[in-house]
Amino acid sequence: MSTVAVLGGGIGGLGAAYYLSKCPQVTKVIVLESSGRFGGWLWSTRRPDGAVFEHGPRGIRPAGAVGRNTLNMVEDLGLADEILPVTYSHVASKNRYLYVNKQLHRMPSGLGGVVRTVPPFTRPLLLNIAMEILKKRGKEEDESIHSFVSRRLGQELADIAIDSLCRGVFAGDCRMLSVRSCFPILFNSEQSKGSIVLGMLLGSGGGPVVPPGRLAQRSAKESWAQWSLIRGVQSLPEALTEFLQQSGRVQLHRDEAVTKIRPSGSGWTIHLEDGVLTADHIISALPAKALSLALPSSCQPIIEQLQDISTVTVAVVNLEYQGSILPVTVRILQRG
Repeated sequence: MSTVAVLGGGIGGLGAAYYLSKCPQVTKVIVLESSGRFGGWLWSTRRPDGAVFEHGPRGIRPAGAVGRNTLNMVEDLGLADEILPVTYSHVASKNRYLYVNKQLHRMPSGLGGVVRTVPPFTRPLLLNIAMEILKKRGKEEDESIHSFVSRRLGQELADIAIDSLCRGVFAGDCRMLSVRSCFPILFNSEQSKGSIVLGMLLGSGGGPVVPPGRLAQRSAKESWAQWSLIRGVQSLPEALTEFLQQSGRVQLHRDEAVTKIRPSGSGWTIHLEDGVLTADHIISALPAKALSLALPSSCQPIIEQLQDISTVTVAVVNLEYQGSILPVTVRILQRG
């Protein structure tokens, strides 16, 4: 039986505490959050008129093992009735735009968008897909997303679509992001089947198996592209916080910044601004640089690697219009 300290009370830290609270080998879980609220970037402003402004992520994807696992958790937390799904057939899924060379271009969708040339691309995407099957398997243990997509699907697709996708999803540069970490399903498809296309069609294997619950089954049946919650995505960390408080095995601490962590016997000593805690194990959900400042000097190689991880600033703008609805529904992905 053991005590586990979770550093950081964002969605990663809360999620870790959720699964730890269900583990019979864990006696106690301690969550340490430096700010006055839990949830991290999952933060919603609910206006009196019913509008919801998101300060961070606006939707969650249901696909894959991770998507099914999240929906299973949402169902367990009692949030199934608050789900707000967006299907692939919805206008918001179909109408996605790229701003390239001072022009707005609708992203290709459906069969017609794949078999014919659609600006800003200079040839049909079907040719890129067909040629991908013939490409040789890469020999590197890892590479950037841009390098991987350029090699398998062509540089134009990497420069335009993938660059915009990575800026929107990861708030990062696809030339600096690891394909193995960010898109493991694509990496594993090439490794196991020699092709992204064949791997997606035949299954690349090797990933975790997550049995879908009723909510995950519904998402597959209704073909969800994304989902959110009626009162905003902040409802998820709020429900997690309530669940953990009622579990009887989790201690939640706000306004408790971790200053140093030190190995101590078979466990760890955690130094806070106004006290000290001990734990058998630690799970960090802190930003890389924050963790690097808390580690002991004996971890210098890890500290250097953590400090090399760059971050960027992201601005989120929410607009609300009173009266008539705008005549178009678009989602713009801007490059650069």
